[in-house]
Amino acid sequence: MKLLIDIGNTRIKWATEENKIFSNSLAVEHNQYDFINFIRQAWIEIAVPKVIAVSCVSRVEIAEQLIELAKNIWPATSIIVAKSLSSGYSVTNAYKDANKLGVDRWLGLIALQHYYPGNSIVVDCGTAITIDALNNHGVHLGGVISPGLVLMQQALFQGTERLSIINQIFSVGLSNFTESAIYSGTVYAAVGLIEKVLTDVCDNCQTIVLTGGDAELLAQYLNCKFILEPDFIVKGLALYSDGRVE
Repeated sequence: MKLLIDIGNTRIKWATEENKIFSNSLAVEHNQYDFINFIRQAWIEIAVPKVIAVSCVSRVEIAEQLIELAKNIWPATSIIVAKSLSSGYSVTNAYKDANKLGVDRWLGLIALQHYYPGNSIVVDCGTAITIDALNNHGVHLGGVISPGLVLMQQALFQGTERLSIINQIFSVGLSNFTESAIYSGTVYAAVGLIEKVLTDVCDNCQTIVLTGGDAELLAQYLNCKFILEPDFIVKGLALYSDGRVE
């Protein structure tokens, strides 16, 4: 059994995988002061994993804390830390400096090539929105990065007087009060970005995969066919930990 840990910019997500069957993922925001205790309580209920795989795009200290916790609970278990590569897993990285491609994007490409080979795109709707494309030879064609919903809202909060962070969901449309108007504006901005990129680069696209924390929300407003894969990066991490670099 594998324990798969995906440390994002906002949340830590983990799941187990055994014989290609994944458990339901759990998540906690790592800005919570007691997130380590929360994770410790969850992990001590897990059977001893044979392998632990870690992906991190957040602060290195968070990964170090979780690795130390894992070593304390399961001292004999091997730990793999994922890194972006120039090529591997039947994928060729478009970045000249492979390390500059976020490892979450690399894992998304690995999962895309494995589960949906061909001309395909993965859209990760997290703290940032990233869109990456593969051709039918597994060559990464590049991608785009934009602020996600929360970052867009935070930008308005920091740059404009008398606005506050939005912590609720509103109907999307023309609004008659500010919080709802901001919520609708950021959703429309995210949806517009995704649809514009897909229009421009997806002429022969066979598959569009939508993943990330805001994927289900944005999926309601997209006018395109897609596959919703909430734990797609975790699936890529499982493939990475198999170590089949081709």
